Amino acid sequence: MTEELPEIPGFRYARPLGRNVHLYRAADGEVAVKLLVDPPRVAEIRTVAGLRHPGIASVDRAGRTRAGMPYLVMRYFPDGDLAAAAPLPFARVLEIGMGVADALHAAHQAGVLHRDVKPANVLRDEHGQVYLTDFGTTGGDHLLWTAPEVLSSGAHSVRADVFSLGATLWHLLAGHSPFVVPRGDNSRVAIAQRILLSAAPPSGRAPVSLETLLRQAMSADPSARPASAGEFAERLRRIHEESAPTAALAAVVVPAGPPTPPARRKSRWPLYAGVAGAVAVVGISSALLLQEKGSVQMPTGAQPQSAAEGGSADKVVVTVTRVTPQTLRFSWTYPAPQPGDTFVWRTNDELKTGTVSEPSVELTASGTLCVEVRIVRAGGGGASSRDWSPEGCGS
Repeated sequence: MTEELPEIPGFRYARPLGRNVHLYRAADGEVAVKLLVDPPRVAEIRTVAGLRHPGIASVDRAGRTRAGMPYLVMRYFPDGDLAAAAPLPFARVLEIGMGVADALHAAHQAGVLHRDVKPANVLRDEHGQVYLTDFGTTGGDHLLWTAPEVLSSGAHSVRADVFSLGATLWHLLAGHSPFVVPRGDNSRVAIAQRILLSAAPPSGRAPVSLETLLRQAMSADPSARPASAGEFAERLRRIHEESAPTAALAAVVVPAGPPTPPARRKSRWPLYAGVAGAVAVVGISSALLLQEKGSVQMPTGAQPQSAAEGGSADKVVVTVTRVTPQTLRFSWTYPAPQPGDTFVWRTNDELKTGTVSEPSVELTASGTLCVEVRIVRAGGGGASSRDWSPEGCGS
């Protein structure tokens, strides 16, 4: 893929950061260069490149490689994203939510849908400021935060982005997607069916006012959600203003629980209408099941290489070190490492998960915690569930 990398005056290539993202260095700083492999949305992403909003990751320039592939030159965030940061305190989630909702609203007003709002697409700087990134470039792991109408018909919209933002804030509160059941069946089929047929449960980590707003944002009926990301931001601000700092954690908290079926209601979706609904769910579930088994063709480009293809997952060795009374560091080694490899990790109870570019992660844990790791080779996407490493446990 080296021949497709752009030449940027004043910068030299450093290393890959992830799929289609590379680090370049100059004498006075570093930038991230993102290759745009989804040409139908290039015009939309170029619109994002022209946006100037304090909550959107800035784009310095755009161009094309010698092979004709479009790319964006963006600010580099060495502190990474929020995927591994959860769970976070209620007050911090409110701050993040207001900032991301404002950024999302600015993009919507410019005519740009995000299509992939999730914790991994919220970057943070050294001061804790957050920035929304990766507009229009739907990743392969977006299911956990996807609106039901997107699953059933591919209908992306402002309110579908609102759903994903609600699911993202829920994740930041609880440490996992609202549609993941700890120690339950979390296959793609099971998660898709929960999104399509069940209401998200309360996180159990926020006052009733925020739990109510998140439940509305993740409503199966798009018309029941906040009408815009701007409205979502304003409602978050009201909750923030009404929550005195000393009372934030003392507020009434709704107990957490597994996803439960929603109350009976009239729905505008054919998905829930009798036999047609059953057929739709079966069809989507079957498609996702095929994807799990590797029967769905990958997008044009380099094909994924899993840990099993370049170093079996059972040869990944996870070691654990306690670095503070409240923190464990998980590190791992594996055969045949390649530049640009990234790593998906999850705790054994599946309450936390994330993606990192270095073979280590530090997690808050005062007691025993176990982590499994999956290698994502630089040339492609993720591995199947059977490619998770053996657990590494620390206490």
